Amino acid sequence: MNRIKEIKLKSITILVTISLFYTNFLGAAFGYVSYTSLNIGDDIQALAAKQFLPDKSVPIDREFIGEFTYPEPVHAIINGWFMHTKDFCWYRPDVAAPLKSWPPSPFIDPMLISIHLTDGFIPFAFTEEAVQYMKNHGPVGARDYPTLHELQKRGIPSYFSGCLTLTLKNIYNERENIIYAVDLDKECLDYLRAHTKAKVIPITHSIHHEMFLKLTNEQRMSLANTLLKRYMKAKCVVTGRLHASMPCLGLETPVLLIRNNYDPRFDGLGELAHRCSKEELLSGSAPFDFDNPPKNPEHYKVIRENLIQIVSEWVQQKIKKSSS
Repeated sequence: MNRIKEIKLKSITILVTISLFYTNFLGAAFGYVSYTSLNIGDDIQALAAKQFLPDKSVPIDREFIGEFTYPEPVHAIINGWFMHTKDFCWYRPDVAAPLKSWPPSPFIDPMLISIHLTDGFIPFAFTEEAVQYMKNHGPVGARDYPTLHELQKRGIPSYFSGCLTLTLKNIYNERENIIYAVDLDKECLDYLRAHTKAKVIPITHSIHHEMFLKLTNEQRMSLANTLLKRYMKAKCVVTGRLHASMPCLGLETPVLLIRNNYDPRFDGLGELAHRCSKEELLSGSAPFDFDNPPKNPEHYKVIRENLIQIVSEWVQQKIKKSSS
């Protein structure tokens, strides 16, 4: 049964690839959510969406998704976490906050998938207009269980989709003897270096506030792609970051997720990876050998396959409709 499903999934992927090649010349408009945040992990989510779309896909600024305009309707994969508003954590001194952040503008034909709604954004996410919008464009794929609960208790057709970064693919066969420590504190970093023969390199997903104002979307995507290529070749990755751990599952790079406190963003996702608390790491009781890292648990693969099938079929449907 798994073999049949695998063949079906590959067939869908090949069909979409051929269709995308045609669509690049046909001119049908597709889009994805772009970011201007201080976290390059957001752009990894954008890359996860963009891999399903034509090369000339349109970036849609997350913060201005409610005011987006375009000469024609844009078929867009709307994934990620939402959102900053003029009344909630606005962080960009270069531009004024949008008057309307949600729901997406009528110029967007959305696929709502792998969505996380922060607690602070809940009042803006579930206005009468927004609830009706999500009902009209559902079912909505929730990235985590708390978001799914919020959607379902308002009668919005929805399901647990998991994170779209689980669908990322590894383009390399060889690995380097390097462990990437992603946004770990000095105590954890020192422990890693003392307990492995591999080279341990600290990296961060954070962007300096002054730098992020200067980066174009293309530059941000390039930075995110560079990070992913490092993860593809890594011996393993140790992190507390959601968008370092979930991509590593998709890339089949061994990853250890370090989490201490409950975070709703990880509810339904954190269980997919090897994980431990900081105390377990430092005491040596973490179930992870850094010189011979274990393969990742395979629970994520069902979620990954479902995501690939759902998104690929949606893209194929839109391409077929636009060419008829």
